[in-house]
Amino acid sequence: MVCRARPKGGVNRRLGSTGLRASVPQIMALELLAPCPPFSLPGTDDRTHTLDDFASSKLLCVLVSCNHCPYVIAYEDRMVALGREYGAKGVGFIAVNANDATRYPDDAMQPMKVRAREKGFPFPYVRDDSQELVRALGARFTPEVFVFDEARKLRYHGRIDDNHRDASRVSSHDLRAALDALLAGAEPPVAETVAFGCSVKWK
Repeated sequence: MVCRARPKGGVNRRLGSTGLRASVPQIMALELLAPCPPFSLPGTDDRTHTLDDFASSKLLCVLVSCNHCPYVIAYEDRMVALGREYGAKGVGFIAVNANDATRYPDDAMQPMKVRAREKGFPFPYVRDDSQELVRALGARFTPEVFVFDEARKLRYHGRIDDNHRDASRVSSHDLRAALDALLAGAEPPVAETVAFGCSVKWK
């Protein structure tokens, strides 16, 4: 199974036999301070999860994720650790899988349930079959992170950190830094970073 990472300098596109660029969705990234799009999505816990479920959370971290992407797999333990640590500090987390499960059956709900149970996800893991939420966010990659403040305005967007291969060699803890700053009532030191990983598998 091929999982293409974002190339340097732009959107991941293929050239067809005619030499023209293959059709890809034209996704506009959600702007900083834009409101979190509403959602109502089924989770691996057989519950429906909505934006209102997080009304009491100081911050909301939306993780655009999936099952099969090697970048996500590399980050999963860190995602779980961050969810546990910052969940105890009042930060809400939700992981969203919008990949086309027809072409990528590993991203269907049943495999998601298995993954959530095996990894002990401390946050909801939901299916966005319509892909409406992920499109509204302007996400293009897995993993890709969107952090909303208490007013549910976007305050950080991008990567988890700068080294998916080796957690011990991370030099820029971007998501952690943003969460720490926002919890302290300050501005994130960097509000946007470049996410890297596999492309969202659009229908």
